[in-house]
Amino acid sequence: MSRTFLKTGAIALLATVAMTSCNDDNGNNWHEPTPVTSGLVVVNQGDYYNNIPGNLTYFDYATSSAKQNAYSAANSGNLLGDTPQDAIVYGSKMYVAIYDSNLIRVLDRKTLELIEDITPDATTGTQPRSMAVDNGKVYISMYDGKVARLDTASLTLDASVAVGPNPEGVAILKGKLYVANSDGMNWQSNYANGKTLSVIDLSSFTVEKTLPVGLNPGPVVATSNYIYVIAKGDYASIPSTLQRVDPSGNVTDIAPATLMCGFNDNILYANAVYGVGPEKITYTLHNTLTGNSSPMIFNEIQYPAALAIDPVTANIVITSYTVNNGYADYTSNGYAVVYSNGNVPVAQFPAGLNPCAIAFNTGLE
Repeated sequence: MSRTFLKTGAIALLATVAMTSCNDDNGNNWHEPTPVTSGLVVVNQGDYYNNIPGNLTYFDYATSSAKQNAYSAANSGNLLGDTPQDAIVYGSKMYVAIYDSNLIRVLDRKTLELIEDITPDATTGTQPRSMAVDNGKVYISMYDGKVARLDTASLTLDASVAVGPNPEGVAILKGKLYVANSDGMNWQSNYANGKTLSVIDLSSFTVEKTLPVGLNPGPVVATSNYIYVIAKGDYASIPSTLQRVDPSGNVTDIAPATLMCGFNDNILYANAVYGVGPEKITYTLHNTLTGNSSPMIFNEIQYPAALAIDPVTANIVITSYTVNNGYADYTSNGYAVVYSNGNVPVAQFPAGLNPCAIAFNTGLE
């Protein structure tokens, strides 16, 4: 697996942590621990309505090999659960949010062995969706209208706060947690109350303010100075749009987009409108400091399901649905491709059904 930093045109994505040399009190050279990514996990949703549980695919960087149903393999054949939504690595652990099973599974990030199951309740909020981490806490959007805080030392949900209806994406910027209120269960009324971001002050863990954004907001990403959100619209007359929110709460439309991920001060986004063929899907790398955008081409991807960038190598990883009769097939297993140096494929491997999220096994080795 290449560990080359990604570059495309005039835009360079730089790794977040660099090796530094120092001298100790005895004059000896020493190196501070440097994060290493040893692999990645693809979260496969499965299909709740057809009784197909979710699972994890683990891709090992050293061997360039993928293991399907990796959670079951590490846990005596036990199933992961119904419709997992997100996974995140923090310290020695991986946290997996499982929506329909109403579980947060805490795993050893290296072995994927189960450490603890946490079951949310009405007090904390239920039906976990998306996660963000900061200062020993995992923040989890709960689809019934709350955000819960998980303490990574005690592995308990120690607080929660009510936000808007059906919260989705979460991201942290300068001590604030931004939460997308989608009102997704109210689709028959055109997501009438799904037009805001809740801003939670992390020190007090209270909602500080609510910001207006586009209709049906979903994914949220933080850069050094801005919050980016994709307002998914109504899947008909109101298109899915990438928006930038500045520190004062001003909202600027950037471009049509349906998926995104962030790395340093860059956003990689895709516009894959529901029902269109692969030939109409576009990818763009957007520098949030300069405003410059560069088109990207990923020929190996038929229809993107999730985007991510390795925080150490800066390699791009994209999961894809397979395509049947020109359209995404949500009933067949998908796959993933790892790209280095922009859009140079260095690995491709099978995934499970509906590969919705990617988490990197990154830590101090």
